Amino acid sequence: MLLLGCLLGAARPAHAEWSVGAGFEHFSWTEDTAPLAVEERGVFKVLRAGLSTTPSPGFGIGYRGRFFFGDVDYEGSLLYEPTVPISATTTYSGTTQQGRMSFTFAEQFAAVGALDFDFWSRKLSSDQVEDYKIVSMRLGAEHPATSVMPLHAALGVKFTLSTHEDAHFDEFGFDQNPPLQPGQSVTPYLEVGYAFTPSWSISGSYDGFNFGESEGVFLSGPQSGIYFQPASDMRLLGIQIEYRPKAW
Repeated sequence: MLLLGCLLGAARPAHAEWSVGAGFEHFSWTEDTAPLAVEERGVFKVLRAGLSTTPSPGFGIGYRGRFFFGDVDYEGSLLYEPTVPISATTTYSGTTQQGRMSFTFAEQFAAVGALDFDFWSRKLSSDQVEDYKIVSMRLGAEHPATSVMPLHAALGVKFTLSTHEDAHFDEFGFDQNPPLQPGQSVTPYLEVGYAFTPSWSISGSYDGFNFGESEGVFLSGPQSGIYFQPASDMRLLGIQIEYRPKAW
C-alpha cells in the first residue's frame, strides 16, 4: 500500500491511467528430490490491477498488482520418508506487488525496469505450510498496443535479489524455526497481447522462477538432521483479459 501511495502521489501532476484484469495461470512446480521427484500441477485464478503515469515525455512510472489463489495436484513423498510416494492437494495464495519505470528509446518501444515483491503461501493437505517472500528485478523492453498496431509485447529477464522461506519447522516439534534461502533465480519473462477494442485486450504470458538449492540448517526434534529446500522450478503460463479506459 505504501508503494501504491507513493506512485499515486507522483501521479498527481500528470494524467494517470488505470487498468483491471482477470484470468487463469497454469502452474507447475518441480523439486529436484530423490528417489522421488516432487511435482505440482494446477490452475490459479488471477486478478490484476495497474496504475501508470508519464511525469515527463518519454518517461513513465507505474504500479502493477497480481493476486492469485488455487488448489493444485501434488505428487511426491512423505516429509520423513522420501521413499514413500503420496498424492495430495496443495493450496496456494499470494500476490506480486510491482513498481516500474519505463523510458521510450524509439518510436513505440520502451526500456523497462521493475522491482517485484512476491509473497505466497503453500499449504499441503498434511497441514505443512511454507511461506515465501521473494524480491526480484526485471529488465526488459515493451511495445504498447496502438490504433495502428494493436499488438502488445513485453519481454526481458527477471533475477532475484533476495529469497526467504518460512517452513514453520517449530510447528512440527523442532526446537527452532530458521529461515531457508532458496538459491538465486534468473529466468526470462514474456507477454504478448492483442487489443480488440481501444479499452479491452487479451494477452498470454510466461513467467516463473528456477531456484537453486538452499543451504542446509541443522534442526533438533522428531528427526534431527540437516534440512534444506531442494532446487525448484516454478513455471506460469497465463491468459487474461484486461480493461482500461480508452487508450487511443
